[in-house]
Amino acid sequence: MNKQNYLVKFIKKIYLTINRLIKNNLNKLNSNNFFKITKSNKFFLSLLVIIVLFLLYLLIPNIYSKNEISLKLNDKLQKRFNLQFNLSQNLEYNIFPRPHFIFRNSSISKDQIEISKIDKLIVYISLNNLFSYKNFKIKDLILEKLNFNLNNKTYNFFTKLLEGEFQNGNLIIKDSNIFYKNKEDEVLFINKILNMKYFYDNKN
Repeated sequence: MNKQNYLVKFIKKIYLTINRLIKNNLNKLNSNNFFKITKSNKFFLSLLVIIVLFLLYLLIPNIYSKNEISLKLNDKLQKRFNLQFNLSQNLEYNIFPRPHFIFRNSSISKDQIEISKIDKLIVYISLNNLFSYKNFKIKDLILEKLNFNLNNKTYNFFTKLLEGEFQNGNLIIKDSNIFYKNKEDEVLFINKILNMKYFYDNKN
């Protein structure tokens, strides 16, 4: 853990130093000297270093424990959407097209009772601060192949979702099924969700 902290602090120090240098040089940049700078070997070398460091910055989440990430994101999701997510530790992290975690075989519970299974749950996070998993900010959430059991106890699930925080991100449900059940837990009919999107409308 100490080695992880040292590596993160080292990358952060370099990142901040380069960021400061870029700002200082941009202030001095004008149309007259721009083309001179771009023709310089130092420019391309600096650009290469910046790209490498940025990629290292994006890869920082790979350093952290999957268990710690799962617990922290689970807590953040619960507070944001007012839902009891049960994120599995079977997760992977990708940086393209933007940083996100993929959780396999997760679920949603209500009053300690499982009401939905999620084959694939994708959590997109902000680029703002990747130096600590505690500071990860959730942007978009995508639920794929969700099988939801709807009955007299869970009928208000989708309306309650509207109480969640969508101003800084979206909730998308894809390729999923809703099973409508009666009191005897018998399936009455099934509704297919191809693409449902919850989002914040700035105009309304």
